[in-house]
Amino acid sequence: MAIESNLGGMEPSAPNFFARKATGLTREVSWIDALFYNLLWSSIPLSLAFLLMFGPSEFPNASPYFTVIVTLLLAMPCAILYAMFSAAVPRSGGDYTWITRTLNPVLGFMSNVSFLFWVTFFIGVYAVYLGSYGLAPFLRVLAAYFQSPSLLSASNWFTGQTGSIIAGLVVVLLSALILIMGRGLRTFMSIQKWAFGVWFVGAVVIPFIVIAIVSKGAFISHFNTYVLHLGGSSGAYQKLLHATPALPSATHTFGGTLLMMVLPFYTVGFIFQSTYFGGEIKRARNSAMKSIVWAEFIAGGLLLIGIAIFGIRLSQFMGLSGVANFPKVGLSSAPLYTEVASIASGNIVLSLIISIGMILVFLTWIPQTMLLVSRSLFAWSFDGLLPAKVSEVNPKTHSPVMAVAIIGVLSGVSVVIVGMHPSLTFVVGLLGLTITYLLVSIAGIMFPFRQRDVFEASPFNGRIGRFPVMSLVAILSAIGMGVIVTTLLLAQYSGTSWTYNRSRVLLCIAIVIFAAPVYYVIRAIRKAQGINIDLAYQEIPPE
Repeated sequence: MAIESNLGGMEPSAPNFFARKATGLTREVSWIDALFYNLLWSSIPLSLAFLLMFGPSEFPNASPYFTVIVTLLLAMPCAILYAMFSAAVPRSGGDYTWITRTLNPVLGFMSNVSFLFWVTFFIGVYAVYLGSYGLAPFLRVLAAYFQSPSLLSASNWFTGQTGSIIAGLVVVLLSALILIMGRGLRTFMSIQKWAFGVWFVGAVVIPFIVIAIVSKGAFISHFNTYVLHLGGSSGAYQKLLHATPALPSATHTFGGTLLMMVLPFYTVGFIFQSTYFGGEIKRARNSAMKSIVWAEFIAGGLLLIGIAIFGIRLSQFMGLSGVANFPKVGLSSAPLYTEVASIASGNIVLSLIISIGMILVFLTWIPQTMLLVSRSLFAWSFDGLLPAKVSEVNPKTHSPVMAVAIIGVLSGVSVVIVGMHPSLTFVVGLLGLTITYLLVSIAGIMFPFRQRDVFEASPFNGRIGRFPVMSLVAILSAIGMGVIVTTLLLAQYSGTSWTYNRSRVLLCIAIVIFAAPVYYVIRAIRKAQGINIDLAYQEIPPE
């Protein structure tokens, strides 16, 4: 049944469930803000770091350039589909709102529960990484420059369990306070603009330029001096080279290239999350496509440039970084590409800018993600699944305070769990998130038929013959995500390999299935309270 909405000037014909005629959220985000959000959220520096560090050793049969291009092509239809959905239904909640109104309320809830579970898991990952990959390298650079054992001890403390957990909990608390006390998204987006500038210059531009112009001989000299100033061995580069077995030479194959997609997918497959606060983006019906598609192309291009520069200029060292025994020469851990660039520069000012840029990767991502999750909780509450208090918006700050507080608490729990279990790395949650993309793809196929009036009122209502272009894009999205899911199940180092990590795969499936009875229990409770939430799903939520 097609459900009319007030989108495009049409009057709703469905029962009027929503007592509030407006959400209370305000449109304060420009498409440029959304573009910056998507680029920051996509974690380009982390994908590049892991491509350079683990690509040669764990995926020797892969061509990193072809891998990035293929992953981008497979992920692009899903990104475009998210933009189409956001343009047609510019509301909070992302996949939850679209699937509940297109397929079935319980499927939308199942999809969103899975997505929010794994995104909250990632908050813990990033909060812990802040210590080990952000603060620790920053302090290690300072320790080498000032030849300070105390700074080196502080660096090592942040790589440990206690330091990483404490750093993570602090940044989660600060993020919650910014989102609660700031003036809507206006305050956060202002902070995000400055963070993006420093992030882009520090973690991307300067490292690329430094490695492009510094000779290999100069890097080796700077690296040896760096390690020596940290109390390590003399001639560290040569000792690492001789102590590390040579990586096996391998021919690039199409199958090997596909298996490596788990690394760039971490960026190009997660670059359209601004759709989760679509109700707060100005002219969202026209802004979504620009902010998402441009972000995809920029991210893919930066990954290719970074791989080329580091791969050509420092291929031997970057190949060693994933397998060499760095503690043997005096470094507690292998340096990421940003620390490698800091070492190569031989300049403390450039080194600090690079280090701060990398720190902002984590500092910005955590509140970004808490924002995303809070808007889904807001949408649940607005539909009646959660108490109305969760969707109340503070009139001064324009923020759903309770929703942010809830995700703040859950994020703290995630930090502790991830901090205490180092094996829970960034790749573990990719499969769970991709399940949501498959469900969105199915919803996208059906949307023009199940929500005909809303589709016709959207800016992307074109057809090829009689077949909606949106449905075609959704079919391509389903194919692309199907290939990605297959890769995640087959790749040994995906974190969710069916052969090596079967329990994690079953956990991903169990979370989706478990959400169904939870939904029906909530539905029954609300019905006993006199609230028929089924009526909510017969309407598009108000703005």
